[in-house]
Amino acid sequence: MGTSTQNKGPNSKNPLVPTWLEGNGSGAESQQQQGGDASDVVPNPQIKPESGQRFRSPRGEMNRFFRTGDSGAMKNGIRRYVKNTGGKSSAVKRMGSSTKAAGNLLSFLTDVAQRGTDAVAKSFNLTLKPNETADELLLRVSDQICDVSTSNIPDAVTRSAYIETVIEMTTKIGVTDLNTITPEQIKASLSCFIGKSVTERIINDIGNNIVAEKANPEQLQNTLRELGGYIEGCASDAVSNLTSDGLDIMDTALVGKIDEIYTNVFEILESVGGE
Repeated sequence: MGTSTQNKGPNSKNPLVPTWLEGNGSGAESQQQQGGDASDVVPNPQIKPESGQRFRSPRGEMNRFFRTGDSGAMKNGIRRYVKNTGGKSSAVKRMGSSTKAAGNLLSFLTDVAQRGTDAVAKSFNLTLKPNETADELLLRVSDQICDVSTSNIPDAVTRSAYIETVIEMTTKIGVTDLNTITPEQIKASLSCFIGKSVTERIINDIGNNIVAEKANPEQLQNTLRELGGYIEGCASDAVSNLTSDGLDIMDTALVGKIDEIYTNVFEILESVGGE
């Protein structure tokens, strides 16, 4: 199974997002065909992978983490990444459609908790299937929650993070029946999605030598698990900080605070580590 050439992994023009998650880019076109006003269609930000030198320093730190497992290098790389994007607000803008999807996921889960899956499914023009499981329904509403129509990196990150979140919701968070989902599970699910979307965005921007730096699959999985756990922990802290300030996870006003949560995540990530 060897090869005669060294695999340097994907470069900044070859993002680490599965190709099977790419959309067909038909969202705006289908709306126009259905009689929608093209002027009402808000274009998704076409954020491309960084190809210049702006991320050279954070990319070097991240590659050192993948090569050596040095957690300090990981944290420094992420801190410098946030700084080099222009700060926490600019980093949030690079998330593209993920912020909207996080709000949609929160709205969907709180609505289901309050009204039940039957009523919510009808509002999505869906009919529940006999014995439909939680993950099956969550995947059926993925288009409405992710609300993306392009194959650019931010949209692909959104879809990938959502699918990974659904898997974690039903295997680790314990969501087996959406009708009995608890506020604690909703909070954990929101934190999970936010953390995974940030992780995948960062990997796409500064983890471009990931395969070359960690050729051993087991070591690679360990470093990726540590990276994801660290960022998801920061996301959990950001959500907890906001809810501890008086907003309940079931409060519809929290949906309008999603950008603030993402901002807090990047603020935490930028504050950890040192030169």
